[in-house]
Amino acid sequence: MNSADATIDHLSLNRATDDDWDDIIAADARAFAMRNPIPDDERDDLRAKVSDSDVIVVRDTDVSSVPLVGVSMFYRMSMTLPGGAVADAAGLSWVSVAATHRRRGILRRMLTELTRQWIDEGQTFAILTASEGTIYERFGFGPACFAHSIRIGSSARMRAEHPSHATVRFAHPDEVAAAVADIHHRWTATRPGALARTEQWWAPILADRDSERPPAASGLHYLLHDDGYASYRVFKGVADGEVHAEIEEVVAVTEDAHTDLWRVLISLDLIPTLHASIPVDDPLPRKLLNLRSVEVTGLVDKMWLRILDVPAALGARRYDADLDVVLEVGDRFAGRGGTFALTVRNGAAVVVHSEAQPTVRLDTSVLSSLYLGGISAHEFAAAGRLWTDSPATLDALDRAFATTRAPFAGTFF
Repeated sequence: MNSADATIDHLSLNRATDDDWDDIIAADARAFAMRNPIPDDERDDLRAKVSDSDVIVVRDTDVSSVPLVGVSMFYRMSMTLPGGAVADAAGLSWVSVAATHRRRGILRRMLTELTRQWIDEGQTFAILTASEGTIYERFGFGPACFAHSIRIGSSARMRAEHPSHATVRFAHPDEVAAAVADIHHRWTATRPGALARTEQWWAPILADRDSERPPAASGLHYLLHDDGYASYRVFKGVADGEVHAEIEEVVAVTEDAHTDLWRVLISLDLIPTLHASIPVDDPLPRKLLNLRSVEVTGLVDKMWLRILDVPAALGARRYDADLDVVLEVGDRFAGRGGTFALTVRNGAAVVVHSEAQPTVRLDTSVLSSLYLGGISAHEFAAAGRLWTDSPATLDALDRAFATTRAPFAGTFF
């Protein structure tokens, strides 16, 4: 893209260069109340995860005092699909439009350009973590991974039928990097929606720099188990001195590891309250003697998904039941919809374009929400956002798309 080709109404869309990064970071700081400038090591971490050619910057050529009025970029990521296959995904991030330039189509222009790039590259999926819940459906994204925000009180105790299985210990700083990266890699194979972490993604997590910690927070503490790890921070209120812990991660490859790690976390000395974000199907409340010692304080949409290639996406995952449907998929934004015959036998799908009468009608955003198994077709049908030719078709759709484990991304981007 060059500015001559992409200048409309004094708005110039270009790919980023090295010279743009001060302005990119400044735009992000204005949009999301972030620090500016950021330390050099944080800047280096960011640059290591993204290429300039995957970043769009927008300038108003009539306004010199605000260099950028729009920014968007994407990370090249990998996501686990139902059945265990791993697929590339474009992780849309750092999306902002200056408050002075709203309602001028800047967001649509940026996403149109990025979507064109993804399609040209043969990408099947785009994903994002949304700052607001009303922005991205119009572009074909649907919420696909959810989490429960929880508060755990001091009365939490494990039930007697959940004894300790293996040793949990605090990790020495020198062993954290190798241990947690390997465990996390093993865990991603067990959970649809899980995002892989490369060395570039681990670097800022493991660095745990003072400049990136929340106010009044300790450094990260790590607990290690042969089949899992947990990390947390301790917070002490400046005014009242109250102490609580924020659980950053509990990554367990086995249920025994999950039990053993949580047993230690709920027994931390002098920390009466824990806060955490867990998968919606996390068994923790069922393992506690008093289920009321865990309070669900919120349901959060953690990751949104956008299917860019319907046949490729539907053919990439495994299914829990046989299925014969004709899907009519609407896609007003990118024109990637159509009518597709989906046939599933023994977990594998065959998808072809079809001229048959549809038995299911839905929008790309709805199909994207269904894809990882996090929302049922019945829910969308009840909301008037999905049509089937019969209740039997609706039941069959749900049986096929259901997953044993709820999708969970596990990585914020």
